[in-house]
Amino acid sequence: MRRVFISVDMEGLTGVVSPNQVLPGRADYERFRGVMLRETNAVIRGAFDGGADGVLVNDSHDGMLNLKIEGLDERAELISGYHKPLSMVQGIDGGFACAFFVGYHSMASGEGVLSHTMTGIVSRAYLNGVPASEGVINAMVAGRFGVPVGLVAGDQYAVSEVHAVCPDARGVVVKRAIDRYSALSESLTRVEEELHRAAEEAVKSAESLRVYSPSKPITLTVEFAQSSLAARVLYAPIARRVDGRTIEIVGDDPLDVYMRFRASLSLASTARDPDYG
Repeated sequence: MRRVFISVDMEGLTGVVSPNQVLPGRADYERFRGVMLRETNAVIRGAFDGGADGVLVNDSHDGMLNLKIEGLDERAELISGYHKPLSMVQGIDGGFACAFFVGYHSMASGEGVLSHTMTGIVSRAYLNGVPASEGVINAMVAGRFGVPVGLVAGDQYAVSEVHAVCPDARGVVVKRAIDRYSALSESLTRVEEELHRAAEEAVKSAESLRVYSPSKPITLTVEFAQSSLAARVLYAPIARRVDGRTIEIVGDDPLDVYMRFRASLSLASTARDPDYG
């Protein structure tokens, strides 16, 4: 089988430079749901034209209720909803030829548009010493199941961060970040063409893509915005504290490391104050 897994975020879409474009209820959110759908359908078409015999799409932004199934290419399946163990890579398993990361953004402390890592409470994250974006962390989970990353799309920083660990992935730079809230964007029509072509090429060459498998023991280091957030993580025996704001998760199984990372974020968020952070 040549199934393709597609994880779709919003901050890395062409034209996106403001929270008003990606947060439900804000002025331009509905407009950019349309952009999200168009970019997603472009890679779905490319995947099938490259020889895929199945495509699974995982809505990976915010509450993960963004993609309108009535507009999605009818050949694809869609996972929606927030409460899913593997979050942005829910549904990934060993039955996929490759994974695509679409609409991805730069990491926390990165220079890209709307940069962050999973949540606003994370200041920095490192995977075996390598600065880790959501794309890098998700690539580790995909690699745990033997699935290589075949395509990553977003601004230049989002693409280069994933390329650091997945050099074989086709990179589609849909915009050039100027600042965290400004960018020079490609036209949507051109982006669709580039995404289609890259997706098609990725599927055709899937057998030659290298899987990302970080060396063991795997060390995921997370620096939080406040020391109280790191302290709250220690309420469970899932990490060790490195310094006031930093915790470290160590293990041999990428999936175990990932799940402890997710649990750490959940615990830390309970210590966040709405006024002081």
